Amino acid sequence: MKETIQKSLFVSLAALGLFTAVTTTNAGASAKKTYPHITMNRVLDTNPYNRNVNFTGTNALYNKVGTLKGARVVATKTTVKAIANSTNSKDNLRAYRVAKTSKGSVYYKVISFDGNYRGWVYGGKSTQSFGGGLESYTTFTEGTLTDSQKTTLYRIANPGIANDGKSATYSQPHFTQYTLNHDDRQVDNTTTYGDARFHIDQIGTRTREGDTWVHIVATDPAYTVANGWIMLAGLTAASPVTN
Repeated sequence: MKETIQKSLFVSLAALGLFTAVTTTNAGASAKKTYPHITMNRVLDTNPYNRNVNFTGTNALYNKVGTLKGARVVATKTTVKAIANSTNSKDNLRAYRVAKTSKGSVYYKVISFDGNYRGWVYGGKSTQSFGGGLESYTTFTEGTLTDSQKTTLYRIANPGIANDGKSATYSQPHFTQYTLNHDDRQVDNTTTYGDARFHIDQIGTRTREGDTWVHIVATDPAYTVANGWIMLAGLTAASPVTN
């Protein structure tokens, strides 16, 4: 009788162990991590100037939507914060794609104006406005010319090949709008423009640097190819050219 009870107890314990093992296995399977999937991924087709953005510093930059399997960090939060607070316009960003996950999260793909950073960052829950790790950003603010600036003739103080904003002229104030080749110079060598005289017709300030840029227009048709933006600090007042 005692032997029978022992055998029965052994069988019961063995069955309990098997049940525990099966339960543990099933629990492990059910706990396996699941990932959201993409429900929308498209190119942003709104005005590019309205898609200039800056990082808020709260979210890292990823090579793909951050919650997808295999996503890896392109720029850490520390790096992203440094970019957000940069005083160099090359760190301005343009958003150009938007994606939405099955959990309702929105991600934007961005590129820095110098092309050094490209990737996806969490952008909140709306595809109509930037949120989360991104915010809209004004890269350049137009100002008002003084009466003196309107009437004074200027020349390039140090004509040459330097790409420093003071020798060349640009289609936009440097790095305030994204260009594919990262070189938006109108003229990259002004060595022969020493005699050119220019009027200023626009003025403004770059956000990150806080420096003043002006749009100049040549008085002589021979030099109009150089019409464009240049730092005010790269100009000097000049007298009219006399023949």
